[in-house]
Amino acid sequence: MPESNSGLSNPFTKWIFALAVGIPTVGYVYYYYRKNSSPQNISRKSEDLKENNEEILEKNSTTEKVKEEGPLERALSLKNAGNDFYKKRLHTDAIRCYTEAIELCPKEEKEYLATFYQNRAAAHEVLNNVEDVIKDCNEAIKLKNNYTKALMRRYKNLEKVGNLRQALEDVTACCLLEQFGNPDTLTAADRILKALGAEEAKKYQINRKPMLPSRHFIKSYFNSFEHDPVLHSLNQLNGVAKEVQPPKGLNAAKIALREERYEDILGHCNEEISDTLHDRNSPSETLLQALLLRATMYSLTSQTKLALEDLNFIIDSKPDNLKLLVNAHLKRACVLMHLEDPDKALEDFDTAGKLDPNNSDAAHQKAQILLMSEKLPEALAEFERAVTLSPKFPLSLVQKIYAEYRKAVLDRDSTKINASKSALKKAVAKYPSCSEGYMLLAQVYADSHEYEEAESVFIQGTKADPLNASLLVHLGMLYLQWKGDLENAVKSIEKGIEVDPKCEFAYETLASVEAQRGNMLKSITLFDKALAFSKSEKEAAHILSLKAAAQAQHSVAASLGLLWFPRKQIK
Repeated sequence: MPESNSGLSNPFTKWIFALAVGIPTVGYVYYYYRKNSSPQNISRKSEDLKENNEEILEKNSTTEKVKEEGPLERALSLKNAGNDFYKKRLHTDAIRCYTEAIELCPKEEKEYLATFYQNRAAAHEVLNNVEDVIKDCNEAIKLKNNYTKALMRRYKNLEKVGNLRQALEDVTACCLLEQFGNPDTLTAADRILKALGAEEAKKYQINRKPMLPSRHFIKSYFNSFEHDPVLHSLNQLNGVAKEVQPPKGLNAAKIALREERYEDILGHCNEEISDTLHDRNSPSETLLQALLLRATMYSLTSQTKLALEDLNFIIDSKPDNLKLLVNAHLKRACVLMHLEDPDKALEDFDTAGKLDPNNSDAAHQKAQILLMSEKLPEALAEFERAVTLSPKFPLSLVQKIYAEYRKAVLDRDSTKINASKSALKKAVAKYPSCSEGYMLLAQVYADSHEYEEAESVFIQGTKADPLNASLLVHLGMLYLQWKGDLENAVKSIEKGIEVDPKCEFAYETLASVEAQRGNMLKSITLFDKALAFSKSEKEAAHILSLKAAAQAQHSVAASLGLLWFPRKQIK
């Protein structure tokens, strides 16, 4: 796993990645402004939120006695009769009464008409007449666009028929009108948002074109395997590059890998594999290495099906080169994790460990997966095994110490927390080129509100690894967490994009910050840029859900006429 991935769980990102769960899912912009604006700035067109939400049928607020019965009065009498039938569970009769009330009610009495439609929708809902519910809610909302009950009923039924985009707008409106005070609505918003993101990600993945991630990401990925057989063979290429004939096939691919010309690797691998097709029944070491390198590049460009085909062939061939076989199992496990098949991935990790008990990569890669799954004790055991097998591999060491720290925090053991912090400082000093160490040490400092120390560590990290955009993004998040300093946060994140224009995390985070600033259209554009560099369907779903949230908020704020929502882009 590349180093840049591990930062997603730290406190700097929790502030922004909380957008995918709970209150900020659909309302992070509004929640931010509501907490930082006076109540007088918010439009008071919404309903009285103290109304009992469990009351299904509306009782119109003006039920005063009338001297003469006109059309409105007769309509109100029919509505009341409908309510009585509803309470007696005579829903068909209730629908008849509400229908007659709608027909009698003067068109200018919009408030009453909205109530009649909403009540009829409630009766249809009991009878599971979903389309009729939606139609009646449509009419009620046309008449009264801030009608929470009708919006709530409509989003529930839109969700039933799979119209998630419109359901999201309705649930967003409910969140706003309820001022984020209804946990059930927030939970529904989160559910709809995630379902919409997953749905759109599946469509997106079908049509997306392969795209290489940044050079820094690719290099980090390769370097996360200490025993990658292709990477280790690069030292043997010194004489190859000096040949009279230019290198071709696997040798050319390896030279491209060493020189970080990653865009050339697939072509050279294909050349090698095409030249040795006759060798497939008894594949040579050269062919298998070419397949392994090609599979790695397929994986990095999200071509998971092609990656699995190559990796399956290598594994089924049972090569004599144990490191090559183990690496194929590990990389297949990584692909399976991207495909959200953790059980099969863990089988590959376990197989790799059994094939070569002395291979630290099996323990290290498995530990990272376990850590991301919040299985701390198991992850810690694997990290300890990895460090024992490869004590000079810094990535395993710093992640092991961080796992120890996480466990100490859960156990509320201040002695072990301080010991982990001290050990991590020593590891960073011993391995100053390991950017992951800076990332994790800064996180530990931030956890204990030692923000100046965290800032210092991040800055040291950016000097040690100037092309690491994740460090700059997390520094920006630190400024937000520490000082609420939007200006310096944006500067740091934009610098991250400057050093790595393919950093999906930087675009996504900047998009979320721009949403906080009220620059919704700019936010949506940035989410699109992040989407182009997503590395899996799961990442795409996450970004698409955030983009959908921004779109819904922009649309709903305009339709509800919220006075405090910025109408122009903030620059």
